[in-house]
Amino acid sequence: MKVKLEDVASKAGVSIATVSRVLNNHPVSEKARISVEEAITLLDYRPNLMARGLKNGQSFRIGVIIPNMENPYFSSIMNSMELRFREEGYLCNFASSAFDDDEQDIVGRFLDSGVDGLINVDVGLKGDNNSLFAKLNQQLPVVLINGNPERTDTNLIIVDQDKGMESVMDHFYKLNHRSIGIVRSSIPSLSFNNKENIYRKKMSEFGIRIQERHIFRIPEADHFETVDITYELFLKDLIKPDRPTAIFCSNELMALGVLKAASELNINVPEDLSIIAQDNTFLSRISIPALTTVDMNASRLGVESAEMMLQLLNSKNPSPRRLIFFPELIIRDSCSEL
Repeated sequence: MKVKLEDVASKAGVSIATVSRVLNNHPVSEKARISVEEAITLLDYRPNLMARGLKNGQSFRIGVIIPNMENPYFSSIMNSMELRFREEGYLCNFASSAFDDDEQDIVGRFLDSGVDGLINVDVGLKGDNNSLFAKLNQQLPVVLINGNPERTDTNLIIVDQDKGMESVMDHFYKLNHRSIGIVRSSIPSLSFNNKENIYRKKMSEFGIRIQERHIFRIPEADHFETVDITYELFLKDLIKPDRPTAIFCSNELMALGVLKAASELNINVPEDLSIIAQDNTFLSRISIPALTTVDMNASRLGVESAEMMLQLLNSKNPSPRRLIFFPELIIRDSCSEL
């Protein structure tokens, strides 16, 4: 039988109003709060969030747009984000933009379902280049993760990817590598475009002529198929005499593909080929050799985006907020001096 508010009040020896105040985080005596919380635990009481939401004008649901849920980097963001929201009684509704070219359509469906806030992870170029999210931010809280750092019209949580890419290039150069390749998606995006821009900038600073064929573009960047696609590409490329001696992979799925191809061709990593990836998921720790990688703070991004959203939900007319993290290059076993 479903436990009711009255049952909790009776068990705790307090009024229904007191139970309600505890559930809504309103002031009560410490003794009353402890009694109510103990009764809730003993009776396994679950508040009716729908009824609570109707009363407060809230759904207690957050819409979250993710590029692709197969990539462990995005999964780490999702996991930590959802755990933090659950602590406050919210549920996350996730949608993948990998299956829909129009982020605006996903946003529209979220709005129709009555979410209290919207989080967009790695917003696409189409969404970033229009005023959609700025307009939405006037209706409900919106948080963009890794959007354009130049934006000032909505709430942003950013990992400084330029700094991460600069650390990659500096590390390769320090190890005497001058023939450096980069693997990115063939689909334009803020993230991939910025990486290539920094790659070109640093190569110019080093006085190294860029070989355009060392900029590898693959059609799928965030799927499990990315490993096999990258593997097939490098099976053909690593046998060429002018192959790079060092390769940066924009994520660890790509890096696994390069590692697989190198292993099949008896090219030793890191003695014959140095590899750096990005993300610092579990994949970089279990690969052989363990990958040197740029830590993009996935778990912290999830927690901090939830914290920012919760603050916005409890604020009246808040001004846009901004939080910037700086990535760290995690040195493991996939690089060596040339």
